[in-house]
Amino acid sequence: MKTFLTLLATISSLSTYTLVGVHASTKCAICPSSLNGAGLYYGCSYKGNTACRYLISGTSQMIGCYYDDSKGTVTQGSNRALCPKTVNTGTGNACQCITP
Repeated sequence: MKTFLTLLATISSLSTYTLVGVHASTKCAICPSSLNGAGLYYGCSYKGNTACRYLISGTSQMIGCYYDDSKGTVTQGSNRALCPKTVNTGTGNACQCITP
């Protein structure tokens, strides 16, 4: 019984670390829900950068905006004329991928 309780306490401790400690510290840029009338089609953070892709209504054309997760600033590869220079950043659930 003592071994079981020790095991249960260890599992609970690791679960709390995973849910709170690890995920809460991951920072990401948050894609705006729309951009110049184009709706957010895809947004995902990977290795310190967030990609936001917007579908222009009535077309198959996309606008791509890429952001540095630590600062929320626009990076190379973005359509700089259309993309906001900075966006909000967040942690945890705010960093989940948005996919079609």
